[in-house]
Amino acid sequence: MIRIDHHNHILLAEITEMVAAAKASEVREFSITEHVSQFGEPRMSVGFGSVHSSGRIFETLKEYRDEFRKVDDRAGLGMKVNQGLEVDFSPRYEKKVGDFVNQEEWDMLLCSVHEFEDGRDIEKGAGPVDPALANERWRDYLRLERMALESDFVPFTVLSHPVRLSRGTKTVPPELDELLLDLARIAQRRNRALELNGNDIDNAPGLVHRLATACSMAGCKVSLGSDAHHPRDVFRNMRVAMALVNEFNLETI
Repeated sequence: MIRIDHHNHILLAEITEMVAAAKASEVREFSITEHVSQFGEPRMSVGFGSVHSSGRIFETLKEYRDEFRKVDDRAGLGMKVNQGLEVDFSPRYEKKVGDFVNQEEWDMLLCSVHEFEDGRDIEKGAGPVDPALANERWRDYLRLERMALESDFVPFTVLSHPVRLSRGTKTVPPELDELLLDLARIAQRRNRALELNGNDIDNAPGLVHRLATACSMAGCKVSLGSDAHHPRDVFRNMRVAMALVNEFNLETI
């Protein structure tokens, strides 16, 4: 397999450091995909329910674009460096975020669900003690992910970290495999990929394996992304993700 990593950030690290780490790991295609919530205009006007409390805020898209000039000698790197974004999805600010992102064209767009419709961060707290309430959180979360896959608010290619709710809610509903299969079928129909995420492989490897199973059954493409915020995390768990691709004979983007 070609070594790829399509999910990385530069709010806490220099782009040159991240690219150097990717080169050291012999990555052939590397995507920088900063959170849309790290840009000044949407950060001020949208009111995201989930944001990083520290890290660089880019005042303009041009300021972000200029970062890539620092690594423009791509032939010398021996890998492709994609300019991208990780774009939050929520029905309450779908159009506003879409208008911001669609000012420019991008090499790689990820779409993420980081909050519920009322703005609650999906990762905050240990989750409800009552298993019935925990199950409802999962159903609600996956419903939003299905909505995201059906949306054209931005021309995204990848739904990132589809099982990220596991960081806040450990109990899963008994029909989770059916819900993941439904998600994968929608992704396949919409020609979008589901992400095998390095952070989630650390936190919930069993759920990532179940996600890969669903992708195999649906014939859904997958994307591999470490979700690195520091150079030491670039290509994190991507060997595990590559093993899942081989195990299930999955198609990657």
